[in-house]
Amino acid sequence: MAKDNHHYVPKGYLRGFTIEGEKSLIWEYDKNTGGISRQPKSISYICSEHHYYAQKNEDGTVDHESMENAFHYIEDKAPRIIAKIEFPGTGKKVILTDKEREILSFFAAIQLFRVPNFREGIEELHRRVVEVGLDYIVNKDKEEEKLPRVIEELYKQGKIKIDIEQSVSLEPMINMAKTGACRLLEKVWHFAAPASGMTFVTSDNPVYFQTPAEHREQVGPQIGPMHPFSEVTLPLRKDLLLIFSPSFKRTPSQCERLGCTSVQLDKADTKNMNKRTALAAAQYVYSSEKSEALARMVGKLRGSSQRVVV
Repeated sequence: MAKDNHHYVPKGYLRGFTIEGEKSLIWEYDKNTGGISRQPKSISYICSEHHYYAQKNEDGTVDHESMENAFHYIEDKAPRIIAKIEFPGTGKKVILTDKEREILSFFAAIQLFRVPNFREGIEELHRRVVEVGLDYIVNKDKEEEKLPRVIEELYKQGKIKIDIEQSVSLEPMINMAKTGACRLLEKVWHFAAPASGMTFVTSDNPVYFQTPAEHREQVGPQIGPMHPFSEVTLPLRKDLLLIFSPSFKRTPSQCERLGCTSVQLDKADTKNMNKRTALAAAQYVYSSEKSEALARMVGKLRGSSQRVVV
């Protein structure tokens, strides 16, 4: 049976944020309206698009399944690793094997680059390249009096439509995720639990990145997620969050001592981490809790979204 509904945020991951006692239901918050879904949403039908990973074969047929199937390994392994992590308490370390760290690194990186916010940027870049090429050809043929009048009129009226295949972003998505995973492995990992009585949220674009305050004078606030100075945040489940912090200017012994340490956040820091996730969201924030306070916070962030600029 064909797999038509392709997730860009996998169900296995979203399951870690579902309503207590439910396997597939989650509350949806809309940044555009500040509203909460009337009923909980099923994780089977959120963060997905019809044939999102479709690609054309050399013979012109469309392959709807190969890329979706290729994600199965990481989408199966990563949530299993996340689910088994036990928060050891503030100051103590989460113990992970090298293989588990590699899987989580790639999961975080591919999650950053597989979402529409990144793929649409790649597609727009291709569109701009085609537009520049079209301008050059039209102007050259016009100068040489080779341009058919009907083409000239359509061009002047802006009626020449440029369609970019969505699949052009698939290869860059994979290549950047591979590079990004290596960069995340080089950072210092920290695990955080929310304040007592609070939970973490996730979104349709759950990976957030920023320049830590101590480095902003050096590089400015706008840097890429894999820059040595960047701090990357990924909520792993409603009771656990992973922070990849810069290792720059830290000695190997310092990185070893700090790596995979844990902390329980206070209420202010928990709210701040949830705000990061909401800032990064394209439109929707997801939570195990139905909260008017969270809805107000999400609504205040209307128009915000984090993108990887191409």
